[in-house]
Amino acid sequence: MMPIIFPSNTKGVTAGMLRQIKQQGYTTADGGVFDAAVMTSIAVNVSSYLEPIEPLGKCMSALEKAREDAAEMTAALIKNTNAMVEQARETHKQLTDINGKLRDGAEKLGGALEKFNKIAGNTNFAETTKQAESLVTSLERLAALEASGMLDKVMKAMAK
Repeated sequence: MMPIIFPSNTKGVTAGMLRQIKQQGYTTADGGVFDAAVMTSIAVNVSSYLEPIEPLGKCMSALEKAREDAAEMTAALIKNTNAMVEQARETHKQLTDINGKLRDGAEKLGGALEKFNKIAGNTNFAETTKQAESLVTSLERLAALEASGMLDKVMKAMAK
């Protein structure tokens, strides 16, 4: 076998530097790059490290893909968040309407109970107990009417 003889100007130069010089199209052979300072300036040109075939280039490509994926996920998250906010606004509007109807119903019920108390203003305990039992039954019926959506119709009929 023939020994490999390296030019004297490549002594102390790393294999990675020689590889980098070769990939950039230079040579250290006779007629090529002779000065170690010139070889260093060529080897430290980091733009070639980012080429897709280089490990760092592959890593940068993966990072770019991850950034694009993150941007897509962010856009999807913003879209879904906006939809949820809009749904919350709609739900808040509906709850406000329901709350107003409940307040109105409670006010009407309070007026009816006041009328009931004026009519049934009796100090007899047994009769008051019967009235309370009747009131509870009435409230249960009102709750059933409210659950079925008929309370507004009944309240309108009572107001006449």
